[in-house]
Amino acid sequence: MTHKYDVSNRNKLDNAERRRLLAPHETLGKLGYKKGDAMADIGCGTGLFTIPAAAISGEEAKIYAIDVSEEMLAEVEKRAENAGFHNIMTVKSDEYDFKLDNEVVDFVLICAVLHEIDNQKRFILEAQRVCRPGGTVSVIEFNEIETGFGPPLSDRLPRNQVIELLNGAGFINASEKDISEAFYAVTAKKQYT
Repeated sequence: MTHKYDVSNRNKLDNAERRRLLAPHETLGKLGYKKGDAMADIGCGTGLFTIPAAAISGEEAKIYAIDVSEEMLAEVEKRAENAGFHNIMTVKSDEYDFKLDNEVVDFVLICAVLHEIDNQKRFILEAQRVCRPGGTVSVIEFNEIETGFGPPLSDRLPRNQVIELLNGAGFINASEKDISEAFYAVTAKKQYT
């Protein structure tokens, strides 16, 4: 059984240090997210990436904030309302059912979630299902170094394991990049059929 995040610690998901390390607005651009892209923020937490995605999209596309926690989704709704965004839709999901139609988004973001999932292959296949052909999936995870926060080193995912998962789910052209000293990202495209 993998380590699961304790929702009572949700204030740790969005603080000055995490914003510095993840730089959400800048990172979304580096990962290829652009205006007009419908996005699914899987395991959105308190909306660290959801709110910047809504700003980038310019209200032109839906941003689906997806989480298994009602408390997290309530926080996203509050933040979206405070920021004046109307294109954010919160979705209470199950771990392996994101509660979205097939091929409904152009960009799937999975930030600091995959290491918590028991059946990672099934989870990535669900991400593949909701992504449009030609769309992008981006997985952000913790580097395999001691950071003083995040999951134990034994629960952190090596980059090559994430690449193998994406390739096995039918994604192509996987590439990796450092986000900061603490995080990396692997991005890939869904093939056209």
